Amino acid sequence: MFKVEVLIEHPVQALDRGFSYLSKKPILTGIRVQVPFNHRQVVGYVLSVEEVDLTQKELEERDGFKYSYIYSVIDEAPLLNNELITLAHRMSKMTICPLIACFQAMLPGTLKPSTHKMVGIKTITCVRVINTGIPKTTKQQEAFRLLVEKGEMFLKDIPYSRSVIASLEKQGLVEVYNKEVQRDPYAGNNLKINNKITLTPLQTSVVEGVLETSQMISLIHGVTGSGKTEVYIALTKKMLEENKTVLMLVPEISLTPMMERVFKERFHDEVAIIHSRLSQGEKYDEYRRIKKGEARIVVGARSAIFAPVENLGLIIMDEEHDMSYKQDNTPRYHTLSIAKMRAEKNHAKIVLGSATPSVETYARAKKGIYSLFEMNQRINGKPLPYCEVVDMGNESRSGNYSLMSRRMKQRLQETLDKKEQAMILLNKRGYASFIKCESCNEPIRCPHCDVTLTYHKAENRLKCHLCEYFIPTPRTCPNCGSTHLKKIGYGTQKIEEELEKQYPEAHIIRFDFDTTRNKNTHLKLLKDFEEHKADIMLGTQMIAKGLDFSNVTFVGVLMADLSLMVPDFRASERTFQLLCQVAGRSGRGEKQGTVMIQTFNPEHYAIKAAVKQDYDAFFKEEIAFRKKAKYPPYCHLVSVIVQSRSPKNVHSIALDISQYLKDHLEKVRIIGPQSTFKMQDIYRERILIKYIESKPIYEQLSIIDDYYNRTRKGGVIVACDFNPYSTY
Repeated sequence: MFKVEVLIEHPVQALDRGFSYLSKKPILTGIRVQVPFNHRQVVGYVLSVEEVDLTQKELEERDGFKYSYIYSVIDEAPLLNNELITLAHRMSKMTICPLIACFQAMLPGTLKPSTHKMVGIKTITCVRVINTGIPKTTKQQEAFRLLVEKGEMFLKDIPYSRSVIASLEKQGLVEVYNKEVQRDPYAGNNLKINNKITLTPLQTSVVEGVLETSQMISLIHGVTGSGKTEVYIALTKKMLEENKTVLMLVPEISLTPMMERVFKERFHDEVAIIHSRLSQGEKYDEYRRIKKGEARIVVGARSAIFAPVENLGLIIMDEEHDMSYKQDNTPRYHTLSIAKMRAEKNHAKIVLGSATPSVETYARAKKGIYSLFEMNQRINGKPLPYCEVVDMGNESRSGNYSLMSRRMKQRLQETLDKKEQAMILLNKRGYASFIKCESCNEPIRCPHCDVTLTYHKAENRLKCHLCEYFIPTPRTCPNCGSTHLKKIGYGTQKIEEELEKQYPEAHIIRFDFDTTRNKNTHLKLLKDFEEHKADIMLGTQMIAKGLDFSNVTFVGVLMADLSLMVPDFRASERTFQLLCQVAGRSGRGEKQGTVMIQTFNPEHYAIKAAVKQDYDAFFKEEIAFRKKAKYPPYCHLVSVIVQSRSPKNVHSIALDISQYLKDHLEKVRIIGPQSTFKMQDIYRERILIKYIESKPIYEQLSIIDDYYNRTRKGGVIVACDFNPYSTY
């Protein structure tokens, strides 16, 4: 008999330990099993197996509780290798979260320790010849001749009845069997095979420098269009020559197809794809390909960092500054932290690439903690786009209250007249920001979140962008019954409507969350724009990074200071990064590009530096602010988030935790708790801690975690978010 320790699928701290079960047969650690738990059948993950000489009764008398047997074994082999199992344990301690949550984060949906519907191997019925002979009837002989000629055929493609094939099978002439079919996420994409790698002298020196440096982490700071992707390709080729594997990470799903294509054209079937837009079956098949070693390169978004590759040689994080590399729910990890752990274990290298690296990353590179490689020129000496700023305050004073300045309308028309393409950025989706009653001055709010509902004209709905709650657009105010409702603000839908009126001959693509939420719609929209089936691409920040269209010669930015208004210490950095990144989409071909930035804050240092594409000027101003205000890189941050369905519980316990931390920690600064915020019917308060030494922070937060999460005291859940990307 075997005693088995099983981790239950529910990711809560109170259950974050092994539960003991029995098995009559030996089973492997690291597989999923179905077990009884609290009068239900759940899925668990096997932590350890121990052979015991005692009977079930003797074990129960010794241990003081009743044992149950495992119902069934789900997997034939362990899901994760030893490296990833060890990583999950480290990650659980690093993020102060349940171990099972880390295992679940590492696995695709179909393989998670969870009772959700599972997907298996996809098969198709085939027929093949296994013997010689003469079939009995004319029809059978015709079918047999066809099969001899083809060798093997799908049953559905054979132009003869099932009874004919069954007769051939009965005579021992053919075999009918199920053949595995790979679900290829790249099927239907026309690839141009391109095995050539040609580097400029600067690219060559960067590749050699990365390979030769003794530092584990290298930062490639290259302007938009400087050829960083070719450097990634060359480094990957070198790793494959050394029989090593590569993780190529990109932040946005909209970027993934661009990088997929580049890598698929160079490395063909060596490349596997991992991101959330794949179907469950595609994820399952790609994961199995990686695990079997059939794909040595993995291209994908954040979750690809957990790909089960062996002999890892290189991890590349393109657009390393992007906030989507940070997971904002349990387990709250940063991709770079996981990359460092994997690189240390495998003696691998990490390459960070960006035109606008995060302030913390660039500061570390300047200090020599990371190797720094600068690529200050576009490929083949192409100039950076000419950038101008429009003061919208002056526009308003001269009587233009439109969201587009007169100069931008003129430049857009000129671009269209030359049969060139334009991109317009407005980082706000929907039609209007909200609807407000002019009688009682109340906006229409989400009942589940502390935000207003955004008006979406196409569906005639008001939507919450936090919880996806929606209602049909009301005709009367839900607060006072008045019919005097006014739409306030702008979104991409409204600008699309204005562009269609202003430029009736132009074809416009809107690229935002609403138009790309269905599978592969983002691929179709990008392909259509690349093939010049549209003249203007209008979108949110999704269009700002990684896209490369040679015919785009004009980029316009509306409401450039939107992100400056966010109460967050990274607001200026995000604004600068967004403006520089979207500006980099212009003039990537042979024609000169131009950029126009509309703002009410033309003198703000982030705007001024973005107009000049001057990262050093921005960094100098921003690092001075960070030093004065004691923000990263001059300290570490952790957010303690108190959550409950009761606002009273949240507030009183947040105050208790804040006081406890002040009493038990030295040389830290504690900010908050901030005022209560409701999201998805859960009330939250946040406490922000600035600190230098990690050890005492982890000690005290672990005590708080044990008290509130493991013992369920106070009716709250306390989450810890280390190095949060958002502090509001």
